[in-house]
Formats: sequence, C-alpha cells, structure tokens
Amino acid sequence: MELIKVDSVSKVYHQGRVSFRALDKVSLDFKKGEFVALAGPSGSGKTTLLNLIGSLDIPDEGEVFFGQKNLSELNDSERADLRLHRIGFVFQAYNLIPVLTAFENIDYILLLQKVDKFLRTRKVNDILQEVGLTDKASNRPDELSGGQQQRVAVARAIVTDPQVVLADEPTANLDSTTGRKLLEMMQQMNRAKNVTFIFATHDPMVMDFADRLVSLKDGRIVSDTAK
Repeated sequence: MELIKVDSVSKVYHQGRVSFRALDKVSLDFKKGEFVALAGPSGSGKTTLLNLIGSLDIPDEGEVFFGQKNLSELNDSERADLRLHRIGFVFQAYNLIPVLTAFENIDYILLLQKVDKFLRTRKVNDILQEVGLTDKASNRPDELSGGQQQRVAVARAIVTDPQVVLADEPTANLDSTTGRKLLEMMQQMNRAKNVTFIFATHDPMVMDFADRLVSLKDGRIVSDTAK
C-alpha cells in the first residue's frame, strides 16, 4: 500500500546570489513496511528529500503526499501535527535533551501528544525494554555511550507508533559493531510493527541492510533497486 508519494519534486536553496538545486524533478513512492536507504555522496539531495518527506520543508516544485494529504497544502500547525503523530525522526547527532533522563526524553514526546501519565509510563517502560535500556532509564545523555544515546533516539521515534521513521545518517557517529546492532534492532522493529523506515546515508552497512536502495546524484535519482 502506497504511504508516501513524491511527485516531480524540485528544491532550490539560495545563498546570496548563488543558487543550488538540491533536488531536480524527483519522483518516488514508498509503501507501508518498506526498509529503504537513500544513498549518495554529500550534496546528492538525500537529506533534502528526507526533510520534504518529513514535512520539515516544502518543495519549490512538485508535490509530496503523505497518505491522501498534500503536504504543501497543510498549514504550519497541520504539518506539526503530522510530524508529532505519524512520523518518527532519528538524527545523526541524537538530538536528546541534555537535562532529561533516557526515560524523560522518550516520555516527553508522549507528553506533547497529551497521552495520560499511566499509559505514558507503560509505553516508555515497554520501549526501553525493547531497546535493551531498562537499566539506563534514569541516566542522562552524558552518562550514556553514543550507541545507547542513539537507541534512546530510536525508542523516542518509535514509541508514538508512527507510520514512518526517517533516519538521517543514524550510524555516522557509531563504530561498526554498535552500528550493526542498531540496524538489527531497527530492522526487527520494521518487521514486527510494519513501520516504514527511510534512511539517508552513505554508510555501506545501512545499504546492505536495506530492502530497497535508492541512489541519488546531483539531486536526481540514478537508480532504484529492490533487493
């Protein structure tokens, strides 16, 4: 079932008198339950595409549909609501709140959703167990390793039961062993929950894990291969 449709999308960034075309008439569909890697060198457009899918930005040309919703037609409040309830984000730099514990970082997103305290506590405890961090629930980010911080970030992304998780270079700051364990965990979540995962990456290991590899260069798709 088609979850996301990217239709002839272009995006141009301007800095002074210089213009940079990050995406050039890109068209793609993503189905529910896919595990997809967007690959390419720096400047290829993969992070820009991820941001457009995640409604963090809007295209200059073309359209992005999430289900039946044209993201360009949503106002700021509607886009924020979509991000909060239907999309999970995992960032290269983890983006955890330094003064909050692992438990509180995950709980915070449910608090924003106005989930009642009893259900929040149960959901956070369940996801901490799922990512193997029950014993680190009271630790703040600076008391966790890079791999543990990224597992908290994944737990925060998945605890809301999103339809899609967007991950921008999630293994970039991790050693290969830790990165592999993280990907195995995300792959297990993908299969168990049927959540779509879309990665922006130039890590060959992420590409190996993916069920579908989309390669970009200079803002255009050069290949789209299902494994």
